[in-house]
Amino acid sequence: MKESLRAESGGIRGPVLMPEEEKSPLLDHLEQLRWCLLRSLGWTAAGTAVGLRFSGQILHWLIHPVGRVVFLSPAEPFLVHLKVAFLAGIGLALPFLAWEIWRFLSPALFPGERHPILLLAPASAGLFALGALFSWKVLLPTALRFLLSFGSEELTPMVTVGSYVSFAGWLILAGGLIFQMPFVAMLLARGGWLHPWTLLRHWRIAVVSILVVAAVLTPTPDIVTQLLLAAPMGALYLVSIGLAVLTAR
Repeated sequence: MKESLRAESGGIRGPVLMPEEEKSPLLDHLEQLRWCLLRSLGWTAAGTAVGLRFSGQILHWLIHPVGRVVFLSPAEPFLVHLKVAFLAGIGLALPFLAWEIWRFLSPALFPGERHPILLLAPASAGLFALGALFSWKVLLPTALRFLLSFGSEELTPMVTVGSYVSFAGWLILAGGLIFQMPFVAMLLARGGWLHPWTLLRHWRIAVVSILVVAAVLTPTPDIVTQLLLAAPMGALYLVSIGLAVLTAR
């Protein structure tokens, strides 16, 4: 019914909203979140399809630091190509995922806040790419040289392609994630949730936290790989403090 009913009791006549006329902001937000997740899955699927087309070249680049790998089951190479395509799809879809997050959050921002965050979204994708490149060029070869150095005549290294792709892919993903630290610090300082001097005052806690995070993100339990991942995190922590100071001003 388009016309509202009027209450007759007590001689008071007023509009009574029908259930279909009531609007729930929570349901609207949930609907927007649902479409945001669906579009994000679509971007990831499209990136995975592109990654599957070039999975052979990507796998060749990944295997280059170790030289040669083997596989133990007939299905392992096929599953590895799917894994490589999925990881590449996430990397390709990252700018579009950042755009979807911005579209979902932009109605809650003031007009003066939307433009800076819109510029920071491509910066986040660039930092992820820089961190992934750093892991592939620096962390991965160094970790492989250390781990494979324990081989001998009795211990011949025969690295399977599945275990190696998991190791290299997780290490590259961890590098991309830790390079997001300056981006996160800028957002927290921009929103007033983080003060730069708090980062300086609690540097001891930050050092312990960096070591714990490096231990969690490292795909192997050896201390050398963990320290290789913790070292750039410490440098990025100092960069985050500087960027937080500039953002707070």
